[in-house]
Amino acid sequence: MKISVIFFLIIILIIAIPLLAQQDSQSENSNFVKENFRIGGEIGAYGEYYTTNNEFARRPNATGRLFFRPTIDLFDLIQIPFEFLISTEGSSARQNINQFGINPKWSWGSLHLGDFSTEYSRYTLSGVLIRGGGINLNPGNFRFSTAAGFTRRSVPGGAQDGSFKRFLLASKIGYGNESVSFLDLIFLRAKDEISSLDRNDKSITILSPNGNDVLDIGALISITWNSVNVGGAIKIELSRDGGSTFEIIADNQPNVGFYNWTVTGPISFEALIKVSSQDDSTVFDLSDNYFSIGSGVQTSIVSNKNNIINQNSVTPQENLVLGTKGKISFLNNVVSFDFDAAGSVYSRDLRASELNLDSSDIPSFISKIYKPRVGTNYDFAFNTSLALRFSAFSTKIGYRRIQPGYNSLGTAYLHNDIQEFSIMNNIRISTVNLNLSYIRQTDNLLDQKIFTTARNIITAGINVRLTNSWTSTVTGNLLFMANDSNNDSTKIDFNNLVLNFNNNFSVDPKGFMKTININYSLQNTDNKSYLLKNNTTIIHSLNLGLGFGITSDLSSNFSAGFVNSSIFDTVKSFTHNYALNFQNKAFSNKLNSALNLSTAFNQGNKSYRASLSNGYNLTDADNITLSFSFMRFDGKTFRGGSFNEFITSLSYNHRF
Repeated sequence: MKISVIFFLIIILIIAIPLLAQQDSQSENSNFVKENFRIGGEIGAYGEYYTTNNEFARRPNATGRLFFRPTIDLFDLIQIPFEFLISTEGSSARQNINQFGINPKWSWGSLHLGDFSTEYSRYTLSGVLIRGGGINLNPGNFRFSTAAGFTRRSVPGGAQDGSFKRFLLASKIGYGNESVSFLDLIFLRAKDEISSLDRNDKSITILSPNGNDVLDIGALISITWNSVNVGGAIKIELSRDGGSTFEIIADNQPNVGFYNWTVTGPISFEALIKVSSQDDSTVFDLSDNYFSIGSGVQTSIVSNKNNIINQNSVTPQENLVLGTKGKISFLNNVVSFDFDAAGSVYSRDLRASELNLDSSDIPSFISKIYKPRVGTNYDFAFNTSLALRFSAFSTKIGYRRIQPGYNSLGTAYLHNDIQEFSIMNNIRISTVNLNLSYIRQTDNLLDQKIFTTARNIITAGINVRLTNSWTSTVTGNLLFMANDSNNDSTKIDFNNLVLNFNNNFSVDPKGFMKTININYSLQNTDNKSYLLKNNTTIIHSLNLGLGFGITSDLSSNFSAGFVNSSIFDTVKSFTHNYALNFQNKAFSNKLNSALNLSTAFNQGNKSYRASLSNGYNLTDADNITLSFSFMRFDGKTFRGGSFNEFITSLSYNHRF
């Protein structure tokens, strides 16, 4: 209902505002609106149908999306972009992908309402989607920003896919120009709502026998189950007639998750197990499918495919982060020093007892704005770099350190317990560009692990424009990874070499043969770890690309790829693939068509794909596109065997 109302208002807005702006009224008010109020943007819809005869479907059978992206321009000073996205896949995702946003911008600031993302620094706020509001102000050299909203919705589940509802507040204040010199101070607070997940839900899930099992009369088997928030005893029952009647196997049994049962007759092909709470008969579970009880048969228990979730493995978290980011430059930016640092206090479980600060090493001032708990830790992260930039040469020396206990709930991903030294150089001479870099990474910063792992990465590359039509690039990457373990089972001794050669030829931009691209790469990996003796991998890859101009309206591209790999000197494979596509423009460029044909071969597996796309410009503002895609896969080593896939889609886009 809410979605219908939103789109009704959107349609009214699209129709009403252009009409208002285009009225031929002589009044001063109408002229004022036309001169100072404009709206533009796009609205569209996408629909897709997918079908396959493979039991492992890769996509939903039907998908639909609606989007609306208007931008309002006020007085040529303020731009207010809106963002609305509704998808049939949105609410079914673990975190909702439907988006609604309003983002007005003007010369010295911007505003966010709805769904948005913003970045303060790599260690504080970066890469998370916020549903709420925010503002960025930058009058002159003054810098201020704040953002507040929810970054997660509550989802029942375990540590991998469950989550509490999370609220985040972040602010940044600073002075300066990011391209020259500046300093920012950053504050972030994120906290989960404990009440957003109901921990009182009770459930029982049968693990076995759960369907399609075969039980021999007289055999001893284990009836197993999983329960959440179920106290007291349980009752186990058996139905031999598909659930019409039940007989008691065991009553008032302890809820320990299993019961050893000697299978009894009579024979049944519609048997079901029922496990229920003795205290609350509404809490129970049945076998998902029938199983068989027979005489003189081989007992067979089918492995359970239920996704057993530990609801208590996801915990409500809290986080406080204080950070700073800045840059100092000298001599017209010839010399610059960058820094990014933050300290965090992180609690993994808000349900833990509050900490006695007298017996902890957490600074006392933190307790005034944050309540430390058992399991709370504080740590820091920072990186610095010094850069020199000249016309023909530049170098950058950096150091990065992220302590093992550092966490920020405002970042999408952050790898901690790492120390890194780096140096990067670039040399430019005429048409030659040379890059050289070295990075060393180590972990175990607090000597808490049994051994320390080190990575050394050397990268070199040269790009040369040999002639006006020939450009050549050579790059190399060498990785050494090892640890100081004295135990053969945990010892790491690994190195990897990658070489890449690429050549681009511009033959005749107006002729039949337009471009040629040839690329060759070599990857050599040697793992000398004791448990993986003689683990050497060598991969050769060769790719060829040709571009053709058949007519003024018809062009084509052909590509071929060959990959030869060898693992352990015994496992060898050869993959080759080919693709041919055509692009055609017709009816004064109103109709744009593309035909793509491709095939791939590997280890007896073959795939063939064909797709056709036609886009037609109904008007200068309206486009409709119809696409068809078919794939045939013949597999000898793939568990799904051979199958077909067909996808057809229709999209419409209107610009206003």
